[in-house]
Amino acid sequence: MANTLIDAPRSAGGTHGGSRPLLGAILAGLGALLFVVGGLVHFYVVPALAVAPIDQNSVTSLEAKDATVFDTETLAPITTDLSVKARTVGDVEASKKAPDGTLVWVGTTTVKSADGVIRSQQVKRAAFNEKTSQAVNCCGNFIETAQGVRTPVTRSGLLWKFPFNTEKTTYQLWDDTLGKTVATRYTGTTKVLGHTAWVFQNDVPATVVGSQEVPGSLLGQSSNDNVKADSYYQNHNTYYVEPITGAIVNQLTHTKSWFSYGGNNLVTTEAQIHYTPAQIKDMYDNELGNQPQLLALAQGFLPWLAAFVGLALIALGGALGRRQAR
Repeated sequence: MANTLIDAPRSAGGTHGGSRPLLGAILAGLGALLFVVGGLVHFYVVPALAVAPIDQNSVTSLEAKDATVFDTETLAPITTDLSVKARTVGDVEASKKAPDGTLVWVGTTTVKSADGVIRSQQVKRAAFNEKTSQAVNCCGNFIETAQGVRTPVTRSGLLWKFPFNTEKTTYQLWDDTLGKTVATRYTGTTKVLGHTAWVFQNDVPATVVGSQEVPGSLLGQSSNDNVKADSYYQNHNTYYVEPITGAIVNQLTHTKSWFSYGGNNLVTTEAQIHYTPAQIKDMYDNELGNQPQLLALAQGFLPWLAAFVGLALIALGGALGRRQAR
């Protein structure tokens, strides 16, 4: 009697059928991970990076060569180099109590001449939106131009910096000396230390910003009796802005102030002030670091691509699983 050979049962899916559920699960898991990562980057990483710091603590160094300042010792204008230090500190406690999205910073700007004499000092407290840099009127905003004399200020426009994702448009920037905003227009794109920067400019024509009692002899009068002279202010600013963060990486300011009476002028300040070369380098190396690159990556197409690929892998993994089930 012939031997009967009986084959052992085989899987309906063939020899590789058992690997399909595993592959489907792996693809679905990887897809879920990519989808979650893409969503986290867009909805959590970007909002976390695209805000000004609550605990800001920085010193910006500027300089002016051959500036004119009024010397109170000699009662005459002198020519000297100027060193400008602008320290900015975040008031963390005030910011926590402020309206949502509002930060409070305090800035102290000190101007010294080449001989080390402090020629002027100004302190300002200004609240602003952490994303748009728009002024927020709360939290004890003030300006102090004489020690201990603080004047409350109601501000508008941009403060401290440009907004995140700066646009090629005209912005209104607040000018504390003028006491109002100044239209600041985009004028072009350039490179600063090899990095792309957008250029914005504004102008303040000769404007009376107040009046002050001044000895008449300083303004061409025969008597030394005080006269009430008009206080004039004139300014031209050029800002170099890193467009993703809105950070000002350099600033050129040609400023002039003077008293005028009876057709005679007394210049109190005339200077062309700009960031020092070391300050510009520090802005990119330390203040900004890799924030612009991370934000550009996070705001670009990659998070959406990751999410899309993730969904595709989830679908493919599910399809493999259903096919095995059949």
